[in-house]
Amino acid sequence: MSSPNDFALIYRQHAGAVFRLAFLLTGQRAEAEDLTSETFARALASAGAIRHETVRSYLYAIVRNLVASKHRRPAVEESADEAAARHPDPDPTPEVQLEIRQRLARAGAGLASLKESERQVLVLCGIDGLDPTQIADALGLEPGAVRVRLHRARRQLAAWLNEPQGEAT
Repeated sequence: MSSPNDFALIYRQHAGAVFRLAFLLTGQRAEAEDLTSETFARALASAGAIRHETVRSYLYAIVRNLVASKHRRPAVEESADEAAARHPDPDPTPEVQLEIRQRLARAGAGLASLKESERQVLVLCGIDGLDPTQIADALGLEPGAVRVRLHRARRQLAAWLNEPQGEAT
């Protein structure tokens, strides 16, 4: 990042992804906005020190470190209704709307039930499409450890989603 224009371009390209990760890790919109701002402030301050394979993995590492340093716990702030409203179906019936809200709430609860380390790799892979090597770079892990965590997270989330609704723990 040699000029303000370069930084502005990086911000436009990556701010949405950084915010999504921060929101998924904290579950709070205001906290995610603060983390996004802090992430880019730190990236600008240490622009010459980028040691990661990609700018995005560097930014993700900053977000992850900020979250870890503040010991935040996920507490989903957005309701299933709000999440469904962000992804509307053209003309869903009330029954379909209810089913969508229930599935989103169930998936969110399942994601929140995962260990933080497993949730992080699942989000980075499933939401932002990073491969295990990129995730390892962002989180400071070995690619093999990322693959194990990803496998466990997928297995646990699938089990959570397949349990009868009254029995999930």
